[in-house]
Amino acid sequence: MKRISLRHAMPLLLVSALFALSGCTGTVYNDRVSIPGLSEGIYTHYLAQALLFGILQVPVAAVLLWILWRVIFPPVYRVRAKGLSIELWVSQRKFPWASLSQAVIVPVGPDLKMVFGSAKIVRDWGANRAQYEAEEVAPLKPGDAFIGSGARYRWNHTVLAVIFDEQKRTNPELLTKALRNAISKLSAEEVTSALIPDLTDNLIAQTNWITDEQREETARTSARMMLDAIVSANSDLKVARIWVFDPRNRDIFVEEMEKWQDEYNAKTAVQSA
Repeated sequence: MKRISLRHAMPLLLVSALFALSGCTGTVYNDRVSIPGLSEGIYTHYLAQALLFGILQVPVAAVLLWILWRVIFPPVYRVRAKGLSIELWVSQRKFPWASLSQAVIVPVGPDLKMVFGSAKIVRDWGANRAQYEAEEVAPLKPGDAFIGSGARYRWNHTVLAVIFDEQKRTNPELLTKALRNAISKLSAEEVTSALIPDLTDNLIAQTNWITDEQREETARTSARMMLDAIVSANSDLKVARIWVFDPRNRDIFVEEMEKWQDEYNAKTAVQSA
């Protein structure tokens, strides 16, 4: 029997594991595996390559699908700051299923009820468990946030940001505080990507009694406030995805993101000069 070299140790271990799992038996001679039923032995490195291919094809396929997914379903717009990518996604009154994220942040009141706007859409998409968990700790103070379970096979964490007070009122300062707290809670869970809905409608007291000019101005305020809050949170997020579910706000957000990026680049250039 020829002595097996060290470079064949790992392939032989893999082959042995394959035999153990499949119930096959065989002998090794001249770096070949003799398997009952085959007239000639098979080189160990061939079996090892086949085994490794079988093991690696799943993660390799997953990576290729992820890359292809990003090519087929790109965001509407993107800005970058401090190693953070902020993307814009648009879907009309439905969950943006193409924007895969580890967490979803939704706006709620102190009672933590997910019954309005984007919060209801997220709950309908599988965040029922987070709603039950939130009911056990409600009420929370305005500006606080609660992190609960996600939706199976969709996202890992649902974060409820308390942007309203007890009278269902809010303002940009309260929105910013709640959003920062929500993002900060994700850092403890090592979350690197989150989906955050457009908060324009939450800043409008009566959505049915507002002019187009007022809505546009409110959308611009919401866009700026969200961008500043996301960046100033100093979290571990690598990707923050802003979800605009009213197509009327799409171009407004793009314009504000362009302006914000120009201002950020100019400020960074001055600081590094």
